[in-house]
Amino acid sequence: MNQKSCVFCTEIVTKRNAAIIYEDDLTMAFMDNAPVEQGHVLVIPKSHYSNILDIPVDIYSAVHLVARKLAPAILLAINAEALNIGQNNGRCANQRVMHYHLHMIPRKCGREIEWIRKILTTEELKQTSQKIKKTLDGEIDTTKIKIV
Repeated sequence: MNQKSCVFCTEIVTKRNAAIIYEDDLTMAFMDNAPVEQGHVLVIPKSHYSNILDIPVDIYSAVHLVARKLAPAILLAINAEALNIGQNNGRCANQRVMHYHLHMIPRKCGREIEWIRKILTTEELKQTSQKIKKTLDGEIDTTKIKIV
């Protein structure tokens, strides 16, 4: 159910051309290659669905459960105090890749998001992904994580 014209289907799911931090049978999470903040992660279904009206409820739930699982690991790894989780539907809503996906953007207090995408090297993305994976692979005591 992948689309040949979709960069997520061809480059991420098929060729694994990304700094992947999590994967299961239905979903993948990887570093955004043009993040607005350090630790900007995308969570996608492996199958192609264009938007919220297209994605089946069970796959939608799987994507959002992965976001819930990753949230504490991202917060700890990036030493963030908060987290924006967003999802755009359609070109008019600023959706640039027409494959359903969530943005997870770690935030630090006192720092405004500029919404300007940064271009990072593959090595920079891998370093951040490794920090998150190490935190994810360890035991995370979520009682010690506070969102401000």
